[in-house]
Amino acid sequence: MTTYICYVAGRGGISHIVSAMRTALVGRTTTRFDAMSAIGPAPRPGSIIEAVERSGRRVDVRWDDGIVLSTDLRFSGQWHVYRPNEAWRRNTYEARAIIEVDGWVAVCFNAPLLETFRVPDRARHPHSGGVGPDISLRRPDLVEITRRLLSYKAGDTSICDVLADQSVITGLGNVDRSETLWAVGLSPFAPVIDLSYEDCAVLVEAAARIVKSRTREDGGYEHSVYSRNGQRCPRCRGTVAHGHCEERSRALYWCPDCQQKLDRRLIPAQLVADDHTPTHPAEILYMADVRAARQRLKIDDDLTRFG
Repeated sequence: MTTYICYVAGRGGISHIVSAMRTALVGRTTTRFDAMSAIGPAPRPGSIIEAVERSGRRVDVRWDDGIVLSTDLRFSGQWHVYRPNEAWRRNTYEARAIIEVDGWVAVCFNAPLLETFRVPDRARHPHSGGVGPDISLRRPDLVEITRRLLSYKAGDTSICDVLADQSVITGLGNVDRSETLWAVGLSPFAPVIDLSYEDCAVLVEAAARIVKSRTREDGGYEHSVYSRNGQRCPRCRGTVAHGHCEERSRALYWCPDCQQKLDRRLIPAQLVADDHTPTHPAEILYMADVRAARQRLKIDDDLTRFG
């Protein structure tokens, strides 16, 4: 009967045992867990092992209830994987942790450092709403990101701040945020409540494209506005501006000349004072055209009256 054993010496030994542990443990229900020398929480009975991860000579086992068993093997520690009722190749008193699932037993021997802990879960916080999808993945969930944008509770929050909220989207850096808003011509100060479904969908697709370009191995892309304060905008030849949204910890770059979409600051003062202040971009454009037409009519009347 085959035994997978991790030898401290030998090329690729720890990689071999980690692969064997993944095959034997991941996706299976835990029937026994003992960590004799660990002080900390233990996985609940019946919890499922989600992953076996390796970083150097540290091997971590993660359960679906958030418990992690971290073992630092250093030079003396080893993980072995056995079949049930198979004789161990080390003494029982050397065992530091035992994980048993249906058909397999994994034993950690002589690990100098061993601990268990619970990974914080943001989704458990009642005001968190969970962490948003990672847009840097190969196939990000763009539909879910769009839904979170449309359902953002604080509707008056500017879009540049919403894109920095990890409950909406993760994997979008500060550079990507400025470049994305420029790419779609959207004002960084536009309230998220003013965005339509089409606006959000186009914005998310542009963000995914820019993040993908940044992570390419062929050198990425040249910035259009980020870190180009005072330089010419490559699209409209306007002057790139620098500032911050409400979140002061991150810089923001944008072109005030071609990123005016949904910017409420551009609404005429008399319209802002009115009780029926328009918010939809089509309504704002219509009212601006009406004011321009009235001004032209007034000029024509003046010319007719005074010859």
